[in-house]
Amino acid sequence: MHPKRGICVYGSMWAAALISAAFTAPTVRHALDTALTVIPPGCRLARTVRRVLTLHETRMTWEDTLTTLSEETAGLGWIHTIPNAAVLTAGLLYGDGDFTRTITLTVRGGLDTDSNGATAGSVAGVLTGADAIPGQWKDPLENTVRSAVFGFDGVRISELAERTVQLAVADR
Repeated sequence: MHPKRGICVYGSMWAAALISAAFTAPTVRHALDTALTVIPPGCRLARTVRRVLTLHETRMTWEDTLTTLSEETAGLGWIHTIPNAAVLTAGLLYGDGDFTRTITLTVRGGLDTDSNGATAGSVAGVLTGADAIPGQWKDPLENTVRSAVFGFDGVRISELAERTVQLAVADR
């Protein structure tokens, strides 16, 4: 497989595992550790995520962490998987369980802000639970999804959540 395509596949696997792990993980760190298990430990993506974990453990500030990561991923571009995974990981860790702070830091990190913010919001929302998500993020949606996916435009978010739970229970 071409190395760049491999990283894209690994990035997709890692992000899907990260969101999935959030459903049972007690902390964002546990979700991040679990997500790392689905990609090769020696690939650059895994090394970068572990680097962010290490910088966070040293109590480096979020700003200094982003500067360090930017220097270490320089030249890859704003849509490359590696720097975006670094920004997402930093936002999740430094957001420290606060839904709004997690999204805000992740988006402030720059790069692919819509994708990173959505992924950070997904992970933080699952970890905190729907009741802990501030109204400013939920209320404007009016419990409704706007989607280009056939048959899903206008569907109720609560209906999708119930369908997801039914699938999870049926799989047991």
